[in-house]
Amino acid sequence: MGLFDKLKKTIGNAKDQMTAPPPAVAYVPEPVEEVEAEADAGQLDLAGFDPDDEDAFFHAVLHMESEGQFGGTDESRAEIMAHRGIRDRSHWQDVKASVYTVLIHRYGSMEEVGQREMNWRSGQMQRHMQGQIAQAAAGGGFAPVEGVALEAWAAINAAIVTGASHEDLLKGAGIDQARWDRVSAEWNARMARDTTFAITTIYGNAFQAASQGKYGNYAREAAAARAANRELGLEPPISYEQYYEIMYEQAYAAKQGKDPVAALKACGLTIVDWTDLGTFMGYHFHRTGVRNWATYEQIHKRVEARLAAKYPGVQADVDLAF
Repeated sequence: MGLFDKLKKTIGNAKDQMTAPPPAVAYVPEPVEEVEAEADAGQLDLAGFDPDDEDAFFHAVLHMESEGQFGGTDESRAEIMAHRGIRDRSHWQDVKASVYTVLIHRYGSMEEVGQREMNWRSGQMQRHMQGQIAQAAAGGGFAPVEGVALEAWAAINAAIVTGASHEDLLKGAGIDQARWDRVSAEWNARMARDTTFAITTIYGNAFQAASQGKYGNYAREAAAARAANRELGLEPPISYEQYYEIMYEQAYAAKQGKDPVAALKACGLTIVDWTDLGTFMGYHFHRTGVRNWATYEQIHKRVEARLAAKYPGVQADVDLAF
């Protein structure tokens, strides 16, 4: 696996670890007038939930509706039911629908409520990752290797990917090739052993912090916004239509046995530009994807049809997951 392949996998894994799945909401909201009538008649059953405390409700949905590392357990679900006065699973479904109904009435759409829930989940994931990073640091996972810190190793790798002289970089850092090989082997081994992706996350952030690509500032803004679980402070540098089109151009190039990097170059981008751009656009999609899913889906279908017509007889699939 080449250096860039490792970079893509590294940053992809880091983003995956910090990205909560979109909330699965099957509830279809009632018309506003029906909500108001039900509220006036006392027909909405909120149990022990306060709609003004969205976090507590989103926490309950996560635990009641999912399992696994970030989901609930029999114990956590029993605690929620006892604390909120929920009698059984059937009662929970009624309560969940009622609280969602109030929130939809407040924010105007299920999409907006779903986006707020997605953002809350992102914050939970980010706090978990910060805990993993702190634990790795306490265990010596970030201790320098032969005097080379993870951030320094990432910065040199970033410069190598942009085309800087490998020899000049090592000479400037006072590192001979044998030492560099040992350092790289150890940092790669640590990342391979780290199932929490804490080291990978710090490496990805440091790599992009050192980026000299034209979208480097966008990648750094996305990393800062993700860490703070906040909205982006920059507008996307390209439209989603343009972004999807570049993705499809690479996919079609690969299906035809061509170099996807050459396809990027034809779009005026380097591999570093694309990595940085993907970091920004991916986080932007994450903060807007539930709210604007219908719009994004229309754009995707439009681009898909246009590129299929451009390359007849070639089948290309694009993974739009960030």
